[in-house]
Amino acid sequence: MRKGSKPARVAGEARDAGKTRVGGKAWVGGERKPLRVVVTVISDLVTDQRVHKVSRALSEHGYRVLLIGARKRGSLPLAPRSYATRRIGMMFHKKWLFYAEFNLRLFFKLLFIHADILLGNDLDAMPATWLAARLKGKPVIYDTHEYWMGMPELDGRPGIKRVWKAIESFIFPRVDSVYTICESFCELYKRDYGRELRAVRNVPYLAAEATGDAERPGAGAVAAGLYRFAPEIEERMKGKHFLLFQGAGINPERGVEELVLAMRWLDPARFHLLIIGGGELFEEIRKMVRDGRLEDRITILPKVPFDELRAITRRAHLGLSLDKPTNINHIYGLPNKIFDYLHSGVPVLVSRLVELEKIVTEYEVGTFIENHEPEHIAARIREIFEEKSGNGGEGRSAGGGGGMTAAKDPGRLEMWKRNTERVRQELNWEKESRIVLEIFKQVEHQKS
Repeated sequence: MRKGSKPARVAGEARDAGKTRVGGKAWVGGERKPLRVVVTVISDLVTDQRVHKVSRALSEHGYRVLLIGARKRGSLPLAPRSYATRRIGMMFHKKWLFYAEFNLRLFFKLLFIHADILLGNDLDAMPATWLAARLKGKPVIYDTHEYWMGMPELDGRPGIKRVWKAIESFIFPRVDSVYTICESFCELYKRDYGRELRAVRNVPYLAAEATGDAERPGAGAVAAGLYRFAPEIEERMKGKHFLLFQGAGINPERGVEELVLAMRWLDPARFHLLIIGGGELFEEIRKMVRDGRLEDRITILPKVPFDELRAITRRAHLGLSLDKPTNINHIYGLPNKIFDYLHSGVPVLVSRLVELEKIVTEYEVGTFIENHEPEHIAARIREIFEEKSGNGGEGRSAGGGGGMTAAKDPGRLEMWKRNTERVRQELNWEKESRIVLEIFKQVEHQKS
């Protein structure tokens, strides 16, 4: 036995004597104190809805939450929230230097922060999070938003993929609990590591006003649907079918390049596409639009805060999610944007992928593309919005907020819109957050 180890253990037992934990709080010496959860993620926090909702749910149920992320070049200001936040300023912004710097800075920050439980989001934040938790002797929970080894960014990069696989293989069996975004990812990870995961879908709140940061000045008006674009954008969209492609990850294999090209086959007097978000291809898409002289058909906006994004989405007539079936992560994934659309009452046109097909087919809230040829995408959009004719009159204008009907099935679009309400009632954060709370209670019980 190492010298001094027994007294240290006895001292630790003495400190824990009389301590019990109930619902995010610990009874210490007769006083009930909130447990502190430190949440880590490599994003800049502003548009990361999942970590916001998880942090908020924990905070509302008795935990004291600190969310730590990165502050990147061009990051938007972070509005006050109902829990504590910190962002680590970054010097490097290119891939491996960025990941290495973030984890190094995060590790030393975590060493000097009190935490009862650590929650790491995605594999790129886990090296520092797991190591700090191990040195502190604290439990760590892992929320993986991706099937990491199936990410398209790793295709054709075997050396980098081996590094991530080594990190994942080391960490996965050594965390106290793991959850992810959908059942398909649970099955993939069980195949890889023989471990049961819980699925927590990244769905919006049922209560619309709970979506964003109520503390932000003007947030109430925006959340109430009073958002207006700049006058020149309003003019471009006036009287047209408003198509929306939104999301923070405008990255390779998401189908956005083909969508831009598809707009060449759509009448600019009837259709306008808004692309909103950011990612690896964002500047390339801007250049495509400029070079193709498509500004009369396509508007591109950078990332916006939660409440503004929700208000913009409510104005759309059709939401698009066009991930390509070129990698496992896309085939079995469940993009956040699909629920943002549906909770805003917006029908969808999506790729025929496993989890997307389940949602769209079960709830009857949209339709599919069968390939990624630009002409095919354009044809599917036209079919959805084709005005009924030969029946005594013209269909209503697009400015009517989604009142257009399809020629082959006159009530189809309106039926899809009505069915989005069932999605809201059955798939919402008020329900999904209960799973997160169950996971935390289980970990507390195991460690008490």
